[in-house]
Amino acid sequence: MAKYTDIDFGLSKNEITNDIGLKTDINAIGQSIKNIILTFKTEKIFDPTFGGNGYDLLFELLSTVSKNAAISTLTAEINRQEPRAIIRTINIEDSGTGELNITVTFSPVFDANITRTLGLQINVTVNGEQ
Repeated sequence: MAKYTDIDFGLSKNEITNDIGLKTDINAIGQSIKNIILTFKTEKIFDPTFGGNGYDLLFELLSTVSKNAAISTLTAEINRQEPRAIIRTINIEDSGTGELNITVTFSPVFDANITRTLGLQINVTVNGEQ
């Protein structure tokens, strides 16, 4: 039995039950972390404090100081909004070409020995072109 179950945001179809697909346990936590990072504050109507503003990092000059501040902010937001996760590390790399790579390593609270690495790639797209 899964400890955690969330709806799959990809809206996949479960072929057996003919219902919407589900994410369970560590996959549900990973989906939630991705959602937190990629959501702008005030975007969620009834919870304006929800979100990590990950896209805002695209428009920052990421010095060591600003990168460490962004990592601290993302860590605090994920800890506040996703109590099922233990954040191990967050790394932010700027390619310099309008692309940002965010890597989050985390464990579920139900088993700190399990770790998962979630990689997000955020880029600037203008009129369908990068």
